Order: sequence, then C-alpha cells, then structure tokens
Amino acid sequence: MEVYSEKTETLEKLGRAGFSLIQSKEGFRFGEDTVLLSWFVSENLRIRNARPIRVLELGTNCGAGSVLLAARRKDIRIDGIERQEKAAEIFLRNIELNGLSEKVRGFCKDLREIPDSDIPGNVYDAVFMNPPYRKAEEGPVTSEKIHSKELQEARFSMHGSVEDFLSCSKKMLASMGDLFLVDRAKDFSTVIKTCMELNLVPKRITFVHPFSDREATLFLMAAKKGGKMTGTVITPPLILRDKDGTYTETLKKIYNEEN
Repeated sequence: MEVYSEKTETLEKLGRAGFSLIQSKEGFRFGEDTVLLSWFVSENLRIRNARPIRVLELGTNCGAGSVLLAARRKDIRIDGIERQEKAAEIFLRNIELNGLSEKVRGFCKDLREIPDSDIPGNVYDAVFMNPPYRKAEEGPVTSEKIHSKELQEARFSMHGSVEDFLSCSKKMLASMGDLFLVDRAKDFSTVIKTCMELNLVPKRITFVHPFSDREATLFLMAAKKGGKMTGTVITPPLILRDKDGTYTETLKKIYNEEN
C-alpha cells in the first residue's frame, strides 16, 4: 500500500521523535505558527499523574499540530477534528504512519456541529487551535498559482470564524480546562473580547516578533475555562530571527530540541 502519492503529496521529516508528515502539495502546508503552538501547548499543559491528559485539536488539517504535540508529550491522548475530507484523510494516514493510533484519533467533522456521540462535550482537559487567520472578504489566496478549495478553506474563515472556534472550545472543555491558540497580533483585541464573553480567562500570553525591532505578528495564548479574573502573565517576547535573518537560539531550540 502506497504511504503517499509523490504526484500530489510530499513526505517530510519533522525532526522530532523520528516522526514524518504527509502533506498535500496544493493544500495547506504547516508553518512556524503550527510549530510554535505545539511547543507552547507542551510547555504549558499541566501534568496530571493519575491519567493521560485528554486534548482536543480543532481544525487539524493534515495533523501537523497533533503529531508534533504527540512527539513532545507522552502523557496525552489527542482527538482531532477537521472539516475537509481530503485533509482529514491525510491526518488519519499521518497517525498510522507515525504509530500513534493508540494515542491520537482523527475525525472528519465540522466544529460547529460538536459535541456529538464521538466527541463529547465538557470532558477535555485542554483544547488547542490554529484557526484560519483571514476573513473571506480580506482578499485572494496569497499564491496566484494555487487556487485549490482546500487551501482557501484553510487560510480563510469560510466555515467557522475565530468566534466559532472559541465557542466550540468552551463547549468541549471540562471545568477549569485549558485553551491554547495562536493567532495574528492584529486580532488580539477581538480574541480577548470573545474569550472574556465566554468566560475563557486569559492566563498566559506571548507575543511573537519576526525580529527584535519589528512589531509582533502573532501571539500565543493560554486561557482557562472559568478561571479567576486575576493572574494573567505577559511573558517576554518570542523573537524568531536575529538581525542577519538566521534563527534565534530560542527558535532553534523549539525546532530541534528532543524531549
């Protein structure tokens, strides 16, 4: 049986735990934001010694985030949902490819239609997500050469706004469960406003800067369902590149350090 199609897909080493990832050539391809999110979740996810931590990823696409998190943390069980059928099918193959069938499950579902019989609500210790950054009215797909429906749906909030993602998170998290996300810095106020309306209280925020003298382009946030309205930590900024354009030591460590 063919693991992947060389004509339409790529197979790449992730550089962690010996894992690899199948990706569609014309679909969404994971980037730094996915790597940063999996690192942020791993670093801030509370240890529960009595049992595995139940984690849900909303909008997995091909599953890069879940696979990277599974490589970093051995004490978790991940469920992931993805609306696009092609991407969800690739996610299932990535689970099998990396021997993760005992700790990761993939489902083809619309996050606006859960909880359901497969994915119950109010039970997850943590939910994490990298929602589409761009609204449908914000313009065309970045590359003029790629106009696939899958890529458009991954980049644009055509089937679920960040508000939908956050509302779903509240439904799925157990009381005092943890929410993790990465989003554009320009959308920070919208995300914070929606979180507060849903009683998802921000607890830890890291702004991500491409260079030390540039404005933040992304932010990483940890919030708690039903948390106290005190104790929010704004961490030192995460700088991605030195002045010469090379990775900072921090980013090198995030990409390369094995657990």
